[in-house]
Amino acid sequence: SAELCLLPALAALLPPLPGPGGPGPAEVGLGALPAELRAAVRALVGDLDSLFTALGLREESFAVGALSRVVAAELASYAPARNRRRTATNKASVIFVDRTLDLAGAVGHHGDNLAEKILSVLPKLPGHRTDVMVNMVELTALKTTDETCSIIAPGCLAQPNDPAAKALWESFMNLKQKEAVMEARRHLVEAASRENLPIKMSMGRVTPEQLSSYIQLFRNNLKALENHCGLLQLVLATVQTLKHPQTSKWDNFLAFERLLLQ
Repeated sequence: SAELCLLPALAALLPPLPGPGGPGPAEVGLGALPAELRAAVRALVGDLDSLFTALGLREESFAVGALSRVVAAELASYAPARNRRRTATNKASVIFVDRTLDLAGAVGHHGDNLAEKILSVLPKLPGHRTDVMVNMVELTALKTTDETCSIIAPGCLAQPNDPAAKALWESFMNLKQKEAVMEARRHLVEAASRENLPIKMSMGRVTPEQLSSYIQLFRNNLKALENHCGLLQLVLATVQTLKHPQTSKWDNFLAFERLLLQ
C-alpha cells in the first residue's frame, strides 16, 4: 500500500478554532466551521475524491489535528468516495496533517546543542528571561546538598567582560554537545595552566566529574577565581546541566521526535 501525506490546511483553511465557550478541538465538526470554510472543505474533499478516482485508490484515512479530522471525516462520509472505495483496487493510507503542527519546530528538542540544554534545564535568573542561575557553591568551602542554596549569589551565562567565556559560549551555541564539552575542558585547562595550577590534561571522553575536579583547583586561589570567574560560571553551568535529571528526559524526547519524523 502507498502512503500519501496531505497538508489540507492551506492559508485559506487556517481560521482560529472556537475559543472559550465553544466546542473543543476534538469536538469540532464541519457544521461548527464558518460557511466560507465549510465550502472550502467540501471543495477540497471533492478534489481529493477526483484524484483518488484517477489513481484507483481505496484509502484509509488518518488525521493529525482538529481541522484534519474534519476533512478526513467529510471524505469518509462523501457519497462518491464511498462508491469509489467499493470498487477501487489500490490501497492507500492517507494522512491529513494540520499545518499548525509546524509550530512543533519551535518547541522541539532539536538536538545536540549544549546552549539549548543549559537554557532549558537550569532555573531562570530572577528578573531575566534569557539567562539562568548557576549554582556557585562548588567554588566555595561550603558543604551543602541543597541545590537551591541561596547563601552564595548565583552565577549566570552573560559574561561580556570575559573573552574566554564569550568564546566558550559561542562554542556552546555552534558546536555539537560532545565538541562543546571538549571546548569547555580545553578552556579550563588553559586557564589553570596560566595560573600555574597543578592540572593534568586527560584525553578521551569528557565527564561532568572530570570538569568538576578541574574546577576544584580554582577554589582555594582567590586570584585565579577573580581572573577566570566568567569562564568558571559557564563550565559550572555545563556540569550542572549534564548532571541534571532533565537532561536524560531531553534525550528521550529527542529520540521520540526523530522516530516521529521517520
